[in-house]
Amino acid sequence: MLDRSSAADYVYAKTSGRLSKSFVGQRANQLFAVKSLAELWQLVFETEVPMVPEALLAQKLENDAQNRFIQEFCELLSLFSKPDPVALQLLRRFDYSNLKKINFALRTGQASMPAIVDIGKFSTIKYDAWPNVAAMTSGTKLSWFNKPVEIADVKAFEHNLDVQYVKDLWAAVQNYRGEDRPAIEKLISEELIIDNIVWAIRLRVYFQMKPEEVIPYLAWVGEMGQKTDPIAGPALDVLKKSLDTYEDWQHWRYAEFLNPHEDGVVWNVDPRWIQTSARAANQKRALQMFHRFPCSPAVLAPWFKIKQQELDYIRRAAEGLRLNVEPEKIK
Repeated sequence: MLDRSSAADYVYAKTSGRLSKSFVGQRANQLFAVKSLAELWQLVFETEVPMVPEALLAQKLENDAQNRFIQEFCELLSLFSKPDPVALQLLRRFDYSNLKKINFALRTGQASMPAIVDIGKFSTIKYDAWPNVAAMTSGTKLSWFNKPVEIADVKAFEHNLDVQYVKDLWAAVQNYRGEDRPAIEKLISEELIIDNIVWAIRLRVYFQMKPEEVIPYLAWVGEMGQKTDPIAGPALDVLKKSLDTYEDWQHWRYAEFLNPHEDGVVWNVDPRWIQTSARAANQKRALQMFHRFPCSPAVLAPWFKIKQQELDYIRRAAEGLRLNVEPEKIK
């Protein structure tokens, strides 16, 4: 194990080499130029295509790409005697999603533990205690999940898991010390803010929920309903806007992420467009931070975001090919 400074230097050198081969920026276009899932596999892995049915290849491609990234990220994180808390919490997001799968398996009486995303020694969950969920979460901030949650309460349970993750990630950001603290806070906060905004719009657009009904479903890091909340506060603003009136949105703080508007053409705010545009902007922010603080232990936080975006591109390309969608529509 290297000392903190040497580990940071090594990690930056290692990830810089991998960045040149990553499918981000202009290189992501290569993913959407291929004509088949087999061709996509060879592009992503540079190995022979596995002998599996075409219908299963897309899922295997997505899973293997994710597992490869997690394995590589864990190896880099292991180089530090004391891993960066923000990068560590970003990785632990998989623990929270694993618990959703575990609850479903327990609730439906499955005998075996479902397939989980394994983050090894960095996990706080004792998966070998299956099916005793109380033992699995014992001694963690998730110990409140100590028995299977029935179907009527699943929505609240999964929301509580999401909120717990956001609070833990935000706490890690606030506890971080270093000259790159403002950059880290900007990187994380902008993504969490947009997630809340997009979720608020989705609930209004797809579920016709009233503004006051949306508020409890946002991820707050402070007291619910406070406009000053750094993560959920900005979402309160979109609850007042008309969903089909562009004039209500044109001077909005995040107007650059809105779907295009043409005079005389019916317009409705599109949460998917906002999310995709914002993620692309955050990827640029992550790349800038990655190169701006090359010798910082926190270099793994932007690297995680860069690779997370790459995985999203790979999934999108695989699903587009599976469903036979035109490349331009996938992009």
